Amino acid sequence: MVPNITDTIAAIGTAPGVSARGMIRLSGPAMLTCLNECFEQVEQELQLEAVNSAQAVVGNLRLNNAASLPCDMFLWPSERSYTCQPSVELHTIGSPPLLDFALETLCRFGARIAEPGEFTLRAFLAGRLDLTQAEAVLGLINATGDDDFQSALVQLAGGLSEPLAQLREQLLMLLAHLEAGLDFVEEDIEFISAEDLKSQLVEAVNRVQAVLDQLANRNQHLTSPRVVLVGKPNAGKSSLFNALADRFGVISEGRRALVSEVAGTTRDFLSTTINLGGQCCEVIDTAGTETVGRVESIMSIAQEMTETQRKQADCCVLCVDSRDEDFEDEIANFLVSSHNTASNCLAITKSDLLEGCESVNRPHPHVVFCSSLTGKGLPVLQLTITKLLGSSEKLASSGVAATAARCSESLRNARDSLKNALETLSARGGEELVAADLRAALSDLGRVVGAVYTDDVLDRIFSQFCIGK
Repeated sequence: MVPNITDTIAAIGTAPGVSARGMIRLSGPAMLTCLNECFEQVEQELQLEAVNSAQAVVGNLRLNNAASLPCDMFLWPSERSYTCQPSVELHTIGSPPLLDFALETLCRFGARIAEPGEFTLRAFLAGRLDLTQAEAVLGLINATGDDDFQSALVQLAGGLSEPLAQLREQLLMLLAHLEAGLDFVEEDIEFISAEDLKSQLVEAVNRVQAVLDQLANRNQHLTSPRVVLVGKPNAGKSSLFNALADRFGVISEGRRALVSEVAGTTRDFLSTTINLGGQCCEVIDTAGTETVGRVESIMSIAQEMTETQRKQADCCVLCVDSRDEDFEDEIANFLVSSHNTASNCLAITKSDLLEGCESVNRPHPHVVFCSSLTGKGLPVLQLTITKLLGSSEKLASSGVAATAARCSESLRNARDSLKNALETLSARGGEELVAADLRAALSDLGRVVGAVYTDDVLDRIFSQFCIGK
């Protein structure tokens, strides 16, 4: 659900921890009202309501009747700010307790704590950024090297959105000519010739394909790390796969694993792209590992595929059913075995069925109690996997990678719709059919840049941001 954009929001905008300087960001219609209640100018006596351009003001933030905090205020009083709303940044001492106290003071006078990514969400909703640029902001934040940083910077500057915006404009004009011809079909007026229509459709197909190739090349350079779920049959791997896909999936309505009480239901492996803590990775569900004595021919192949996936994994999540009588032994074995490496963790699944689970202490940071049914423990598992991947230095910047994962399907659909339009035109089909394919292509291109979106898509993208961005 999209937060109310008429609220005035506040958040700490600097990284957690002690530093020389800290910053609090405030944005919304009641920003000045809030400041007038708690900010005192020192060197100037400006009427903040009369300021109509960006201004720096030295002053103090009153925390209570007896204490105040020195700070520099950077004011954007109009819509020419990042969020396209009146905004301010308060720069002060980088002490976490003082920053928390200051934030509490602002909330006491009318602001509320911002949701993750809400400042960038407001920039998107106001039209300052499109979705690909918003994802590039996240890519800049999470960049792990110069290549990641430069790729996200190019995308933020419009390297992906501008070509697509030009293409949408061209197709809108083409559709307008076609619909004008349909409106005046009884008149002897040709708004666009068949030859010109064909050449423009061919050009549009080529431009969409060029963007797809660009994203494919980008994915080759920014390969997402692989998180592989392994364990005995019926250990909850497929349910955990579905829960991770539902909660952290990059693409809505992605592939789901078949879940059954019958052990050995999964014979092949299934994969989907998820976003864990701002990092894009591929999670893979595998067949359950069997003892050698009962492996059949089909299961033998499944076992080989599981072992291959395990060897290629950047992080293995060993799943153990909490109902297994030997699950405590499994924990002990994990802690002393070779599985307990810097890139492995142990997930005790179906923990909602484990009596007193909430009071059980984690015996090791790599051991997580979780429930796919209730969702408990999934945030802890998310954080654990993110840390494990981070320690192996195999994380890719998610802003750009997530764009590629989200956009590729829509771009392929747009390309196919344009090809259908070409085939209809070549077969001398009706122009109304060509126009229908153009509308479908425009709808898919609109999803890429955010001209067409749903609350679910926005939630998936902006929930990956940290608060204050």
